[in-house]
Amino acid sequence: MLHTVTRSPYQSQSLSQCLAYVAAGDEILLLEDAVIAGLAKNNYLNVIKNIGVKIYLLEADLIARGLQGKCNEYLNVIDYKGFVSLTVKHEQHMKWA
Repeated sequence: MLHTVTRSPYQSQSLSQCLAYVAAGDEILLLEDAVIAGLAKNNYLNVIKNIGVKIYLLEADLIARGLQGKCNEYLNVIDYKGFVSLTVKHEQHMKWA
């Protein structure tokens, strides 16, 4: 399953709720303000880094927020083509807003 999170973990519980339901084989895509969770120095990074699933950040949202180059190296930055590839790869999708 592909989980997409759009809200900042500082404004919403959506990331925490998502992490509670993630299973082996799932992947998480952080979009919009949720990309803040991927910053190299924040409280949420250790949680998402050690969850055991692949985490992706949408490059366009990082650029829009001036955060390119400030995210942890363990997270995968993808473009819109990568976003489409993830949606094709996963038949099920859960949006956490």
